[in-house]
Amino acid sequence: MSQTSCNIHLRIQYLCKGALALSIGAFGLLAAIGNIIDYQSNWQFVRHVLAMDSMEPWFDDAVVQGRAVTDPFWQRLAYLAIIAGELACGLLCAAGGTGLAAAAAGTGCLRWSKSLFTLGALLAILVWYFGFAVVGGEYFAMWANKWNGQMKAYAFISFIVISLIYIRQPERAD
Repeated sequence: MSQTSCNIHLRIQYLCKGALALSIGAFGLLAAIGNIIDYQSNWQFVRHVLAMDSMEPWFDDAVVQGRAVTDPFWQRLAYLAIIAGELACGLLCAAGGTGLAAAAAGTGCLRWSKSLFTLGALLAILVWYFGFAVVGGEYFAMWANKWNGQMKAYAFISFIVISLIYIRQPERAD
């Protein structure tokens, strides 16, 4: 295989990885912007999960419900942390994707771009896995709440982790 052909194969891989990273960046940014523009819709979700005031009728566990956070200050602080995490995730993944696309064009730093994406993916893991699945799902028993977002969080994070594995793989010219 000629050197030119090898370069084309590498550039296609950079372009694919860049497009994937950019799409995850767009997801994080759209999630954050949606939470900012339509603050009340998702605020209700966060408020009810933290307050544990909308548990399914079959769930009657006073010990677990003692974990509820009902102070609006702490609820809003948690919501703002989610929005900040989504925004930072989106910006870092988009920056990494832009760098990967630039690497496809023969400019840009591949290692730095992958590192930016990795940091963004880490924030996504912290928001959607740790925040929603671990803290929301287990600590606040979201699984027994009428406002249950665990399956969506698992879907988001599964795609992001698979993308992270793919993007971090070394490129091959063959």
